[in-house]
Amino acid sequence: MAKRWYIVHTKTNQEKKVKFLLDHLIKQEESNIFRVIVPTEEITEIVKGQRKVRPREFFPGYILVEMDLDEETWHKIRITSNVLGILGEGDRPTPLPEKEIQALLDVLEEKKKKPTPKVEFEKGEHVEIKEGPFANFSGIIEEVNPEKEKLKVGIFIFGRATMVELEYWQVEKV
Repeated sequence: MAKRWYIVHTKTNQEKKVKFLLDHLIKQEESNIFRVIVPTEEITEIVKGQRKVRPREFFPGYILVEMDLDEETWHKIRITSNVLGILGEGDRPTPLPEKEIQALLDVLEEKKKKPTPKVEFEKGEHVEIKEGPFANFSGIIEEVNPEKEKLKVGIFIFGRATMVELEYWQVEKV
C-alpha cells in the first residue's frame, strides 16, 4: 500500500489531544502513520479594545492523517482515546483524492499567512462605533475592504450624512 491521507473523526475540542497521541505513536514505534495535521486558521478578534490573533479549528472534530492504512494501523487509530472513527464508505475508510488534499493544504497554508477576521461585515449592515472620535454613533456600512480590515460607514452628523473610514475593531454589529 501507499501513503494516503484520511480524515479521522474525533470528539470536538479533542483534536490536539488526538494529534499528540498519534504523534507519540509515530515516535514510539515503527508505524505506518507519517503525519497528523489539525487544520487550523488564524483569526483576529477584538478583546477589551485590543486586537488579538488566535488559532481556531478549521474543521472542528476532524484531523488529517497521512498513513499507509493496513489492519494494524486501522486498529491503532480506532482504539486511540477520543477518536470516533475514520471517514469512509461503509466499514472501510476512504482516502482523500490527491487533488483535494493538495487544495486543502494550500488553503491552510494561505490562512496561516493572513489571519481571518472573526466578524465578517457586509455592505448595508447597521453598526455602532465603539472607539475613536465617532464613538457612540451608529451608521450603515457603505464599503468593506477585508484585506485591510477597514470599513466605510455612513453616519448622520450635524443634519447630514458623512462617510467615515473605520477599522473592524472600532465597530460592532447592531
